[in-house]
Amino acid sequence: VFEAPTIDQFRSAAVSIAYCGIMSSGVAFTLQILGQKYAEPGQAAIIMSFEAVFGALSSWLLLGEHMSAVQVLGCALMLSGMIVTQVRPLLEDKRRAS
Repeated sequence: VFEAPTIDQFRSAAVSIAYCGIMSSGVAFTLQILGQKYAEPGQAAIIMSFEAVFGALSSWLLLGEHMSAVQVLGCALMLSGMIVTQVRPLLEDKRRAS
């Protein structure tokens, strides 16, 4: 309402618009649905909680964005929490079996 975009502005932003439409909406959403289809509910919930981490890592890899030390620490804490939640039941099952 407050702006008057021109065709040249759309042309200069075409790559960003295409990336957002194709990769973020199309590819990522499709892969998410396929992953949830074959995952157990608990695992799917853990994977879904990692959406922000995957977004941060993708922006670092694909777009060259930088993360602060606090952001890296947050990603590491989330990863360690996920590992603990997945490894602990495996260790308990192994103890029961022996």
